[in-house]
Amino acid sequence: MKPMANERLLIPQDADYFHALGLAAVAFARLEWDAVWCCERLQKGYISTIEPKKKTAGFIARDLEALFGRISDQSFRLKVEPFAQEFIAIVQDRNALFHGKPGTTKESEQRLFRSGTPWSIQDVNDFADRCTRAGTPLNALLYNELKEGCVVPLV
Repeated sequence: MKPMANERLLIPQDADYFHALGLAAVAFARLEWDAVWCCERLQKGYISTIEPKKKTAGFIARDLEALFGRISDQSFRLKVEPFAQEFIAIVQDRNALFHGKPGTTKESEQRLFRSGTPWSIQDVNDFADRCTRAGTPLNALLYNELKEGCVVPLV
């Protein structure tokens, strides 16, 4: 049987939902890579470990937490540790969203579900906003305390 073109169009589509999912995916990816770059600035060569060790977002989040926890300057450490905690929490929600189960709501809408509850457009948008809020301070670190060439003593 010869494949037809555009098989993806067989999936029932909701443009607003798909837009929200796409934006959420990009928002999470940006957050994740802000975390990766923070790890790189604290541990030179960190980025080169991601592919060989097949590090997922969960591993990266734990690495960020561990590296932030080793910052010797207590005031700086106390400033950044909550950023790692928020990333860890977001990874759990990301897994629930992007590993969600496809299904149909009572209103006949195609949605992803977590524990029997559909992710609404608002839920997905809230997740994307949360990713963006969490990434903002990590990104700011990359241009301030963790700017290129910096040396942050670790214990």
